[in-house]
Amino acid sequence: GGFGTRRQQQQAESRFRHCTSEAAMASESRLEEAHLMLVGPSSSEEDLPPVQHKRALKVLTFGCLAAFVGFAGAGLDRWLAMPAQSARSGAATNSQGLFLDEFGGGGRACMDYSGVKLAESGVTRVLWPACSKKWSEDCSSTGCCADVGMKCYQKNSDWSTCMAGCSSKDPQNESWTCNIIDSPEPRTSKTCHDRCRADSTCLLAIYNADCSGSCSFSQESQSEVVWASNNFNSTICGPEGSASELKVVVDKVTAQLPFEQPLLPIQSCSWGGEDCSQTKCCNEVLCDEKFTSCFAYSCYKKTEYFSGCRSDAPPPDWVGTWLGGGREHRSIGPAGQQVAVQGTSLYCFSVINWNTPAPKPFWDTEAQLANNIKAHGVSILQCDGNDFYDGVPTPTAAWGSFSNIDAFQQIWKIVQAKGAYKNFDWTVKVDADAVFIPSRLKMHLDKLRTPRGARVYLENTNFQFKFMGALEVLTREALELFLENGHTCIRGEHSGGEDFFMKGCMDAIGVDHQSDSDLLRDKYAAQDGPCTDGWAVAFHFHKKISSWNWCYNEAVCGVGYPPCPEGLQT
Repeated sequence: GGFGTRRQQQQAESRFRHCTSEAAMASESRLEEAHLMLVGPSSSEEDLPPVQHKRALKVLTFGCLAAFVGFAGAGLDRWLAMPAQSARSGAATNSQGLFLDEFGGGGRACMDYSGVKLAESGVTRVLWPACSKKWSEDCSSTGCCADVGMKCYQKNSDWSTCMAGCSSKDPQNESWTCNIIDSPEPRTSKTCHDRCRADSTCLLAIYNADCSGSCSFSQESQSEVVWASNNFNSTICGPEGSASELKVVVDKVTAQLPFEQPLLPIQSCSWGGEDCSQTKCCNEVLCDEKFTSCFAYSCYKKTEYFSGCRSDAPPPDWVGTWLGGGREHRSIGPAGQQVAVQGTSLYCFSVINWNTPAPKPFWDTEAQLANNIKAHGVSILQCDGNDFYDGVPTPTAAWGSFSNIDAFQQIWKIVQAKGAYKNFDWTVKVDADAVFIPSRLKMHLDKLRTPRGARVYLENTNFQFKFMGALEVLTREALELFLENGHTCIRGEHSGGEDFFMKGCMDAIGVDHQSDSDLLRDKYAAQDGPCTDGWAVAFHFHKKISSWNWCYNEAVCGVGYPPCPEGLQT
């Protein structure tokens, strides 16, 4: 990732000692270089400069590979000159997730590829028994638990089970020793690797960290990547001297990376008034005024021919059988290290009512705020693509916001017609009174690691419904689904803000989400105060140019006045 901590230096030194065996002497000078760069004469706890650390890792990794596979000389120099590559750029290097081991274990050569599951074929056997389920199964022999947060506690010599905690007396007043029973051997990827290397019949081992760890052996090796996730590790082994053959496998595996994670299927649910007999789930959600609690509608059977979604219990003349509840509010986790991730190019736009007066006399108009942004080339103008769209007047609420569902439905149609969003990975709608810093958003997106092609919007704050309209961020694929099906969410009378409507609509039509509550600091969410949070992407609202510029200076300079070279005049 860029910096070498003392712990990473110690790990590198350990690998250096491992590599500098007799078989690695041909590359000793390269390894010595890596040793000095990573460990060095100093014992300082301070991080190494990122460029030095990255080069040292390349030297060390390639030094090991050179000893095993025969790379040397000009080939090494060319490799060292290559720029770092990542899954985001669509390529993976041989060093990514790779560890070759040709020492010990009878001289067999083995290769690990972390974050990857290879296809299994031939005779397959499971190394360890499945971990025990909580409360109901005896874990005396397994010493591990399938459920998260559980440990195997002993009651007596005849019974142990998985629980979150243990007391010497249980509710039935029976005694427990509460001794913790561990697995006979560590259920880790290293154990799986070592056991395969020691077994002459094992050519492929697949380790899965889920459910406290599993390991399976196959008598045939494969190079086909069937899944990629950080919980997997694949080990390929061969007889002594087979490292060059393993290098061929490495190249075949690497050619399939980054792995394109399949899109999750869209769940189809029903609206109120529609028959939910087949979908057995409902789209509507009922929330209280402050969104402290929300309840999904449920699907009940009315007759043999019709079932409907209701927020309350069915009346007596319904059959009343409960068929299902609300649709899953599906969250997408970060992609694994070998999975292709969404890029970070941004198409940003703001909607401006150019001729509308300010909601309050002491505020500036939207046109004035937008022209200030244009004059300084900041906010959405710092995105990879940007546009200002003409707004339409909408009724003004007492707090100065707008009731704007229908207006934004028209705006999204204009965005669709222009089609500029298709050229970028993410679309971002930004209010003109929000101080927005696109470069920070890209840093957040790097951290989120959204799987490439995922239909995802970002929850942007930990307040009420968690999607406030000052900063709406969604992938190109999510926007395409919304533009195609969003009209189906207009059902009878509707009022309120477009942000709550849009979030509910995206949930209903099958757009998934990721959560990042640090994206937006909003006064509507009682998040007032200075704009000195160095991780926040946007600060809302600042409806006077002087306030907007002052906040921008606090964000990029650390103080509102005097401005730094990147700041604005206040």
